[in-house]
Amino acid sequence: MDQVNREKIVSELKSIPGLKGIVGYGGGDNTTESAIFLYHVAGGLTNQELEYVVHRLDDIEGSQHYRLREVDSVMHAISDCLDGKITIKHESGHPFGVVNSSYAAEIHYGRILWETPDHPIKTLKEKLAMQGSYPEKLRQATIAYFMKEATLSLENGHSQAMQGDIHYASGSFFQASCSWVQVIHALNRQFLLSDKGGVKRANQLPISPKQFRVRVNQVYRYFAANNPTLAYCEIDMLESEMSMLVRSFTEDVEGFL
Repeated sequence: MDQVNREKIVSELKSIPGLKGIVGYGGGDNTTESAIFLYHVAGGLTNQELEYVVHRLDDIEGSQHYRLREVDSVMHAISDCLDGKITIKHESGHPFGVVNSSYAAEIHYGRILWETPDHPIKTLKEKLAMQGSYPEKLRQATIAYFMKEATLSLENGHSQAMQGDIHYASGSFFQASCSWVQVIHALNRQFLLSDKGGVKRANQLPISPKQFRVRVNQVYRYFAANNPTLAYCEIDMLESEMSMLVRSFTEDVEGFL
C-alpha cells in the first residue's frame, strides 16, 4: 500500500463512529499477507458495517484485508499475556484456533496509520512493552502450555493411527506441529501473528529443529502413503528435538534465577 492509498483509506475510515485506531501490516514482520486492523469500542462497528465500508474502498485498494478488533478485548488479552496466561479459542476459518498472544503480536508488529487523540493504540503498545521486547512470563507460559498440548495431541493420534485412522492421526499431528510453532517462536522471543506460514517461519528461526519444515511436510507424505510407522518415527525424532530445545531453555532460566 503506497502513501497515497494509505491516506485515502484513512480518510474514508476515520469518520466511522466508534473507531479508535487504524493499524496496518505490509506483508512482512511475521505475517504472509497485508492487512488493515480496525480497533473500535465495544458495539462500535459490526461485520456488516465493515463490509459496507470495504465495498467503498475497493477502488482504492481492492486486495486489502480488513479485520475488526475491540480495544478493551485486546487490552485484556495483553494483560493476560503479561501475566503469563495463555488462552486459545476456536473460530471458523482458524483450524488451530486463535491464541490470545496473537492479539499482542498484532499490536507489536502493527504500524499505526491513525488513532483518536487519546492514543489507544499507542497505549496498548506501551503496555505490551512494559516487560521488554518479549515478556518473559509469556515466553515461559507459551512453552509450557503448547509443549503439553503437543504431547496430548500426539498420544491421541498415535493410538488412532495404529487402528488405521490416518485422518484423525493427521489432524492430531497438525495440532502438535502448530503447537511446536508456538513454542519455537517463544524460544526465539518472537511474537507469532498467525499460524498461516508458521512452519516456514519457525524453520527460519535460529532455535528450531533441523530442517523443521521439510520434516513436518514429510510426516504428511507418510500419512498420505498410509505408512503411520514411518510417520511416527519422524514425529518421535521431532518431539525429541523439541524436548531438548526446551530443556536447554529451562536450564538457562534456572541459571538466570
